[in-house]
Formats: sequence, structure tokens, C-alpha cells
Amino acid sequence: MLTKFLTNNSNLSESCSFQIKINDSCFQRTTCAKYLGVLIDWSSHVQYIKSKLVRASYLFYKIRNVVSIDVLKMLYFCLVHCHLKYCIVSWGTATNSVLQPLEVVHNNILRTITYNNYRCHITSLHKSLNILKLHDIY
Repeated sequence: MLTKFLTNNSNLSESCSFQIKINDSCFQRTTCAKYLGVLIDWSSHVQYIKSKLVRASYLFYKIRNVVSIDVLKMLYFCLVHCHLKYCIVSWGTATNSVLQPLEVVHNNILRTITYNNYRCHITSLHKSLNILKLHDIY
């Protein structure tokens, strides 16, 4: 069994050379750990969710000509909203600079669903689709 301990300061983890041993088991030092599917380092978790949403975005782009808006909305809630909502209480309070890349991908998915270009105002899309903004989900 691999056991880890967290350090929240990357400078400390590089300069620190101690080891923790219990019953001849060494603990590995890390700055990010996954617990119940959530990465404890919020910026890493947001990047993880962003990568999932980018894959979903490609899917929406490919199938939007084949299915109706109602089906796209259903797929949105299955493939996107579930990742945004899962444990948002723990990572939703991250700073705007951390959450901004995730919000950009989220908005691009909504624009893809509605066939709008990147300059379209996003508030009207949220209202027309009845989909909450990222900050409103929290």
C-alpha cells in the first residue's frame, strides 16, 4: 500500500529531506493528492475537470448537426454538469484566476450547443438554455 503525506508549500517540499516511516513503510511526499475523486490542490483539480470538459466539447461539436437541442441539453447534463457539480463545495471557492479556464470551456460548450460564435454574450445563452453559470452552480 502506497501512503502519502501532503505538503502545501512547494518550496518546503523541495528543500525538505526528511522521511516518515512507520513499521518499515515509507510515506511519499506530495503536493497534490486525490481523495474521493477530488484533487486536493484546487488548481490541479480545475485542470483535471477542464480536460474532461474539453473532450466533451469536441463531442458536442461533432454531433450538434445530427441531434436536436433537447438531446444536446440532456448530454450537457450527463457529460458536463455532473463534473462541475461533483464536490463543488470543496473546490468552488477557488480564486477567479483558478476557475477562469474552466469557465471559458464551459461557455464554449454552451456556444457550441446553440451554434453561436465566440463573441456571443453568454448571459443570454444561460437564460435560453436554463443552465446555471459556474459561479451560480456553487
